[in-house]
Amino acid sequence: MAISLDGYIASPDGGVKWLELYDPYSVGFADFLAEIGSVVMGRKSFEQMLSFGPWPYEGKRTIVMSRAGFTATAPLTEVSSEPVGVVADRLARETTSGDVWVFGGAEIARAFLNQRRCDTLELCIVPVIVGDGIALFGAGTLPHNLRLTRAKHYDSGLVCLDYDVLAAG
Repeated sequence: MAISLDGYIASPDGGVKWLELYDPYSVGFADFLAEIGSVVMGRKSFEQMLSFGPWPYEGKRTIVMSRAGFTATAPLTEVSSEPVGVVADRLARETTSGDVWVFGGAEIARAFLNQRRCDTLELCIVPVIVGDGIALFGAGTLPHNLRLTRAKHYDSGLVCLDYDVLAAG
């Protein structure tokens, strides 16, 4: 997850224009994506990804979590209104290769974390202060203990941190 230095994943309107200066492929996004078998995201994140151009997750099973019904138009994409635990159990049974990536938004990420259905947090800290917006870890996030497993900085100023999610704090 890309996150601003002040902890936001998007501006107040859900925009990510502040990310445009940074190329995710320069920090290993292609390698990361190659390890992914399934992607989980919310409806707003799905619609935002469609607005950016060609579907970037070609060949990846995608589950769009939404309380309201709508039709997913991307390949290998399904819509689910099931609870996080049900979706996570199904993905654990049905994902035969690669990791499951909980892409976003914040509400989906917090729900998986709060249900103890995330084993790793991979954060790329972007050297931008957004000032206000959608926080990744905000109200409603349960306490968790983490263990740093990787830290890497890049000439662009990006810092990528990987954490194992341990028992709740």
